[in-house]
Amino acid sequence: MGTVIVNRHRETKTTSWQAPPFTASPEERMGWIEEQIQEGEAWLEGQQAYKDLPQNLKIFNAIFRDKTKSTLVSNGLKYDIRKFVETISEVREIGTYSSDAPQFKPFAEMINKVAKGVYLESAFPRSIRKALQFSTVMGRGYLWPNCSADNYGYGERRINFRALGPLDVVPVQIPPLTNDVQDAYMTTIYVYMPIAEAHGRFPLFQSSLVPMSAISYDSRVAARRADSAELLHYGDQPSRNFGDLYCEIRFSFIRDISLNTSGAEMPMGDPGTSWFYKVPYIGQDIFGGIRGGQPFMRKAVAENCRIYPFLREIISSRGMTTPMYDGPQFDQHGCMPEVQYDVDDWAWEGMGRSLVGDVGSIETTKRKIERQVDQVITTTLNPPMGYDRTSTGGPKIENFDIFEQNVRAGMDGEPSKVFQSLLPETVQVKAEHFKFLEMLAAMRKEQLGINDLGNLANLKMNLSGDSLDKALEPIGPIAKGIAAGMEAANAKVAYMLKFMIPQWFDTKRVIEYIGPDNVTQEVFDFDPASLVPSHMPDEYVNGQVPSSPSQYAQIERIRRLGKNIRLISVPSTLLRITQRDEQLKLMTLKKQGAPIGWCDILPKLGIENYGDVKGNTVRERWMAETVQELEFKAKLALAMQQMGLGGEGGEGQGKGGGRPNSNKKSPKQFQKGGAGGEPRTGIKTS
Repeated sequence: MGTVIVNRHRETKTTSWQAPPFTASPEERMGWIEEQIQEGEAWLEGQQAYKDLPQNLKIFNAIFRDKTKSTLVSNGLKYDIRKFVETISEVREIGTYSSDAPQFKPFAEMINKVAKGVYLESAFPRSIRKALQFSTVMGRGYLWPNCSADNYGYGERRINFRALGPLDVVPVQIPPLTNDVQDAYMTTIYVYMPIAEAHGRFPLFQSSLVPMSAISYDSRVAARRADSAELLHYGDQPSRNFGDLYCEIRFSFIRDISLNTSGAEMPMGDPGTSWFYKVPYIGQDIFGGIRGGQPFMRKAVAENCRIYPFLREIISSRGMTTPMYDGPQFDQHGCMPEVQYDVDDWAWEGMGRSLVGDVGSIETTKRKIERQVDQVITTTLNPPMGYDRTSTGGPKIENFDIFEQNVRAGMDGEPSKVFQSLLPETVQVKAEHFKFLEMLAAMRKEQLGINDLGNLANLKMNLSGDSLDKALEPIGPIAKGIAAGMEAANAKVAYMLKFMIPQWFDTKRVIEYIGPDNVTQEVFDFDPASLVPSHMPDEYVNGQVPSSPSQYAQIERIRRLGKNIRLISVPSTLLRITQRDEQLKLMTLKKQGAPIGWCDILPKLGIENYGDVKGNTVRERWMAETVQELEFKAKLALAMQQMGLGGEGGEGQGKGGGRPNSNKKSPKQFQKGGAGGEPRTGIKTS
C-alpha cells in the first residue's frame, strides 16, 4: 500500500504509510520503523520551537559573549521561569472517580484510594513539574504514565510518570484539527537506558543490543537528541562513558487498523498475560451478551475483528535488525501513552512555543546593559590615568594599582597637574539606566504572565466564599488559558490510570495500599493477579457470582469496567481554584445540616489522614459516620460515669442548687470508696 510523499525539499520518495503485518520479515518491519521516524523527525525540524531550541537554551543558561570585560552573570529569567513552573505544577491528586452504575460504585471508590497511593509513591507532582520545565523552556513537555518493575524488571511493579522533552517523542500524521500527539497515527518514545538495565529488561536480545557509541546518526534531529541525552546524564563535558554505557530504546505505538480476514480465529499476545486476547474473523459466530438470563451469539463485524483493538506496540533499538517486541500494546487503555503539556500553543503551530523565546531579546538586552553598568562602575573606581610627560621629565612613572595597600607615589609638583583621569564625565551610571533595567524586568514578567500567577498565589491565601467571583477578576487570560490546557492534560493522565490500576495491580498490591477492609468483594475472583472483575453484572445469578468462568473475555470486561467508571475531577492546576469553590460549598452545606460526613469533607480540605468510613455513597458514609459518633458518645458517657465525671451534679453544683464550678484552680485527682465499696478515682474542681 504505497503512497508518494513529497517533502519540503522537493525530494520525491515512495514509501508505505501503513505498518507491515506482524508476519512480515523483521527487516521489513524495522525498515518501516526507520522510515516513519525519519518522517516524524522532518515534522520536528519544521517546528519553530525546534528551530529556536539552541538559542533558547543559551538564553536560559545565561550563556552569551559580548565585548565587555564584566564578569557579571545575572539570570532573573531563570527565577521567573522557576516561579512560573512551581506555581502551575502544584497539585494534590491525580483524579477522582465515580460511577453512575450502582454495581460499580464500590470498585470506583477502591480505585480512588489506590490512586492516592500511586500519587504519593510515584512523586506525581515532581514529574509534572519536569514536564512543564520542558514545555516552558523548550516548547513542549510530555508525561508518560507507564507500569514497570523495579530492579531492572525483576522487582515490584510500580506505576511511574516519566517526563519527556520535545525531542523524546516523534509523532507521525498528527491531525491539524487538534495538534495532539494522542490523535497521531504513530508515535515513538525514546528512552536512553543504561546498558545493564537494557540487558535485564530484554534478556533475549543481550547479544544484539548496541551501545550508543556504536551508532552513526544520519539525521540532525537524532544527533541533537543524543547530545541532549548526554547533557542530561553527564553535563556539558563530553564523555565517552555515556556512549559506551547507554542504549537507545525506542517504543513505537501504532494505530494499526488491520482486520482479521484470514477465516480463522487469531490469538494475540502471550497467553496468561493481561494483554492476551483472541481476534475473531469477519462473519464468525461470537458471544453477543446475555438476554433474559441466557447467552446469545451473533456474527462478528469489522469492529470486532480489529487485530489491534487498542494499539500496536513495537520495541526496537537503533542498530538492530529485529524488533525486540511486536504485538498488542501492554496497557489496555488504548491511548497513545504520552500526554503533551503546552503553555504557549497556537492554532497554526503543530508544537507549542517556548516562553523563553518570547522574552529572549528582552533578557539579552537586560543582561548586556547590566554588564555595561558593571563595567562603567568598575572603571570609575579605578579609571585609566594620564600624565604630562614634560612635567615628569619623560615617561618614568611606573604602573601601580591604586587599590593596593600602602601605595605611595612621590613626584615633583602637584599630583593633580601630573595625573588626570581619562574617563569622560559623560561615561557614568545614571538613574535612567536603572529605570530602563526595571522596565525590561517588568516587560519580561508581563510576557511570562508572572503577574497573573502572582494574583493566583495571593488568591490562595485570601479566598472567601462571598468574594470568590471578585477575587477571580484580577486573574489574567494567560493564567486561565494555561489552567484550561493543563486540566485537559491531567484528565488524560487520570483516564489512563483508571485502566492501569485494575490491569497491573493484583489483590496483594492493593491491600498494601488500602488495607484488606477496603478491597471490594469483586476482586476476589478466579484471577488474583488482576483486579479486573471476573464476571459482568448481567452474569450474576440472584446477586451471586457464578462458579463457572465468565463468558466475556478479559478485554471485554476491562472495556466495560472503564466505561462505567467515570472521571469526576482532576487537579485544578493553578492553585486549585475549583477545589476552593468546592470546599466552600461543602462547608456551607455542612453548617446547614446537610447529610454529608466529615470523611468526605476533610480530605477536600487537605486533611488526608482523617480515616475511612464504609459506604459507597455520600449518604451511606454519612449514616455510618453518624452511627460511629453516637457509639463513641455512648462509650464516652459510660466511661465518664464510671470515673465520677458524669451525672446531673450534686447539691450546690447542679439541679440541687448552688452555683456551678468556676474552674479557677487546677483540677485535682482523688480516691472515692474503698470501705465496703469499689474504690474509684474522681476529680475535684473549684
